[in-house]
Amino acid sequence: MKERISKFLRILKIELEDLEEDISTLAELTEERRQQHAITEYVSMENISLLRQEFSGIKAVVERLDSMQLDSSQSFQDFVDSLKRQIKEVIISSAYPDAVNIFIERKIQKVADYFEHNVVQ
Repeated sequence: MKERISKFLRILKIELEDLEEDISTLAELTEERRQQHAITEYVSMENISLLRQEFSGIKAVVERLDSMQLDSSQSFQDFVDSLKRQIKEVIISSAYPDAVNIFIERKIQKVADYFEHNVVQ
C-alpha cells in the first residue's frame, strides 16, 4: 500500500505543478489584456493578485506533499480522504482563496479515479 500511495503522490504532484503553470499562464494573459486595454489596470491588478494567492496556495500544498508521512496501514480511500482533509486545513489556516481547495480536490479525485479504474498497484 505504501508504494501505491507514493505513486499516487508523485502523480498528484505533477498534476499540481501543471496547475501552477496554468495559473502562471493566466497571469501572463491578464497582463497582455491590460496592455491591449481590454481590461483596466485595476482589474488587471486584482486578477493577478488573486492568481498569485492561488499559485502560493498550490505551491504550499505541493511542499506539504513532499514532507507527508505515509501510513501504510490505511486503505487507499482512507488515505485520499485524509489527504483532502489535511489540505483543506492548510488552505483555511493560511487564508488562501477557496478556489485553491476546489482545484486541488479535483486533481486529487482525478488521480484517485485513475488509480481505481486502471488498477494501479
